[in-house]
Amino acid sequence: MARIAVIVSNPCTIDARVIKMARAARDGGHEVHVFGTLSADTVPHEVVGDITYHRLEWRPAQIIVQNTALRLMPKYMRMVSIGTARRLTPYMKYKLFSEVFAPHVAAIKPDIIHAHDLICLRAGIEAAEICGAKVVYDAHELEVHRNPPLPFFQKRYVGRVEYKYGNKAFAVNTVGRMVGEVLSEHLGRKDINIIYNSPVIEPCSRHIRGDLALPDSSSLIVYVGKVTMGRGVSEILTLLPKLKGVIFATVGPCDDEQRALLMSQANRIGVADRFRILPPVPFEQVVDYISGADAGIISVEPVTLSYQYCMPNKLFEMSFANVPILSNKLDEIEEFLGEINNGKIVEFDDQTALVYSIFRLFNETHLYRLDEQRRKQLYEKYSWETQARKLLDIYSDALKAKSSEQQ
Repeated sequence: MARIAVIVSNPCTIDARVIKMARAARDGGHEVHVFGTLSADTVPHEVVGDITYHRLEWRPAQIIVQNTALRLMPKYMRMVSIGTARRLTPYMKYKLFSEVFAPHVAAIKPDIIHAHDLICLRAGIEAAEICGAKVVYDAHELEVHRNPPLPFFQKRYVGRVEYKYGNKAFAVNTVGRMVGEVLSEHLGRKDINIIYNSPVIEPCSRHIRGDLALPDSSSLIVYVGKVTMGRGVSEILTLLPKLKGVIFATVGPCDDEQRALLMSQANRIGVADRFRILPPVPFEQVVDYISGADAGIISVEPVTLSYQYCMPNKLFEMSFANVPILSNKLDEIEEFLGEINNGKIVEFDDQTALVYSIFRLFNETHLYRLDEQRRKQLYEKYSWETQARKLLDIYSDALKAKSSEQQ
């Protein structure tokens, strides 16, 4: 059994990828400690399901003010000092995050440190230098191609940080083959591990059609995931007047501002009775919850390379729910749908083609529902059980390397 420290830059209460990996490590017989940030609705230290959570206060702008000449500014200029600190944060956050987290991570003397996203990587590397751990870097996306796009100088800086610390990690994981290829070229290392965002599947006491009070005869399109800009929800809503009798529902987090904007749009175009923003369900229950939908939409707009090459949770959740998928033209998703044959690609900018494709998908649902053979194919390659085995193999290799160095 090894002691594994997981570092993440959020409270880790709903971060599905991180939680799934932490649980996989625990189920593999390891002692798992998750280091995350403290929020108003979490506690600094707790044990949940035999995983220990350590949460530390993380307010980078305030740290910058307290530790630079900005602290000397008069109190009446506090807003100016905070504003200046926020502009410096993108360049200082990696160092500051490490200063806050690395000592606490090193203090538990882990064998492996699993750093999620770039902001956690330097902390992982510097903690490992203290305690002799092996570091696994998990790149959830292409850091230099995030949305919104980074300014030129910040993009160059982020690239240098990732190159420097990414090459100090024992292993590098990411979410898809194409992202992995870009990351491999950027870091100059070929050993990039692909661990897909596959779902854990547990039963749900509720189902989407029941929550919407829909008869089986109603056609339901579902969008799964965070409802925010750049995900195409507003664009699908715009089409709803042309989709006679079709219900469109989202399942996932949506802040009050975004909700108000979308409901205002729905009222303005006269489709408020056919559009619903449903609250999120536990990530383990999404597959069961959405399984009654007639079609799933992946409307991500390819505004950055990270989005162009994305392989999101929703792709796998819809696939395991056996919901036929209609996706915007996104490179690796197009490959996946061609391989599994459970959906179609359409250019979402072409509204005529999109409306046609939606109705055609409804009429040809039987072509895209997975039979037993294709379900088996999906499970063998993409199930979370398969991804968890990959992760445990990476940890095993790291432990062997650590043991070899100590001999």
